[in-house]
Amino acid sequence: MQPLRPADPASIGGYPLLGRLGEGGMGLVYLALAGGGRHIALKVVREGLDDPQVLARFRREAQTVARVRSRYAAGMVASGLNEEPYWLATEYVPGPTLRQAVQRFGPPPAGTCVRLLAALATGLAEVHAQGVEHRDVKPSNVVLAPDAPRLIDFGIARGEDQTQITRTGGWNGTPGYVAPEVLRQQVFGPPADVFSLGVTIAYAATGRPPFGAGPVEAVLLRTINDEPDLAGLPAELAAPLAAAMAKDPADRPTSQELAAACGAPARTSKADTSDRPAAPRGLQDGFANDSAYQHITALAAQPVPADVGTAVRQGLVPDGHRRTGPLRRAGVIAGASATVLVILGSAVAFRYLGGGDGDNGDRPPTGRPAAGATVTAASRPSFEGSVSDLSEGSSGFGSFLKNNIGRKVRLKVGLNMNLKITDGKGAAIDTSGAEHDNVIFEVWSVCEGGLPKNEKPEIGRCTAYHVNIGNDERPWNGLNFVHGEFTFQGNFEVSGGADYQGLTLYALLPVAAD
Repeated sequence: MQPLRPADPASIGGYPLLGRLGEGGMGLVYLALAGGGRHIALKVVREGLDDPQVLARFRREAQTVARVRSRYAAGMVASGLNEEPYWLATEYVPGPTLRQAVQRFGPPPAGTCVRLLAALATGLAEVHAQGVEHRDVKPSNVVLAPDAPRLIDFGIARGEDQTQITRTGGWNGTPGYVAPEVLRQQVFGPPADVFSLGVTIAYAATGRPPFGAGPVEAVLLRTINDEPDLAGLPAELAAPLAAAMAKDPADRPTSQELAAACGAPARTSKADTSDRPAAPRGLQDGFANDSAYQHITALAAQPVPADVGTAVRQGLVPDGHRRTGPLRRAGVIAGASATVLVILGSAVAFRYLGGGDGDNGDRPPTGRPAAGATVTAASRPSFEGSVSDLSEGSSGFGSFLKNNIGRKVRLKVGLNMNLKITDGKGAAIDTSGAEHDNVIFEVWSVCEGGLPKNEKPEIGRCTAYHVNIGNDERPWNGLNFVHGEFTFQGNFEVSGGADYQGLTLYALLPVAAD
């Protein structure tokens, strides 16, 4: 994430801005703050832009996103389309794109890919049931949020009652992911989304595009004429992917049939679309218990400021930044185009992780890690006590972290054995406390209406906070096992505070004692 610039406003549509998330050829997306401390991604069209097709696409994008109700798609919050600056706000979804994850960590296990295929096919089924086609499903338009993946970027999507906005004989999409019937005859429809999803998951499972790389013309010809490269994939994954990428759209399963083939329950109908559908329980539990998926999302997590004050302390918002006038032409760009990187949805915050989606900084500071030594810095806020699930009060550890974002603190913490504690590779840490270079744990703080016996807490009904101690650049191995619980102590800098459907993300980076 990048700091606001002098030309940037302090707020848009009444939403305070906390920083710049990313930009493309015609657009810029800000991180903003909505009511209740909720983070949103706010996309703005450049003032004075006189391209009628771009403005028409932006308006249609807002109309399309407003219709989408899916557990696996970023939802719309609000929009301003009547006067400049034109803007569109969607929910903020923390996590890397699927493309970034594969480039950084390599292909996830086959079981994880099957879950991804099932969840995203379920998302497409929900979108298709509402009469909407995505039209640009690809790895950079899939975000790996902590609880489940999300489809983003409906910039070239179209509802069944909306007209085409493109030149005659043209098509929108990404070469290598566009279905053969679109290339041949410009025939769009839900089967084309299924094809693109098959290509996307094939890339994730193998680390290579199933129709190869090279000149665009060669990739398009292979898409039309050649079978996809699925070498090395197990049958339980290769079979549904091959079916999804059948050349004839009539031979492909529907998105709902594809989801069912991967184990997702049939549950989508047009009658279910008035509110966002709940996640199928099996899929939700699957991602929560998938160590490879959790490893990716935990290591890629980059906390964001919880409020304007924190953003000021972190240098993202200039102190005293109060500009409220119109946006300057050079300062804000946004829009939707098939040939330009379109940045939409809450996931843009994590595209700076690299791998072709841009690297906009906000990297952790460098320096020597502290090894968890006891400190005596009296000037720093301190917390000492034990932490366990569903036992947090107003003075608990989560509240302490929330109140000290952007500060250096002194900690002496015990982690009860009922917490799931893993290392940076997603593996559980044993009682020796050895062989780890960072530590990840979640603490469930409150469950609405209480938690019945033998039921597990879950996002949506319960609130929790996720803590990541150390990272790749500043490893930390100070976890110990003492008197029946894991413990750690030392000096740390607290960052984060982003809330996602009741899950708050925090990072603790070791710092030297005063």
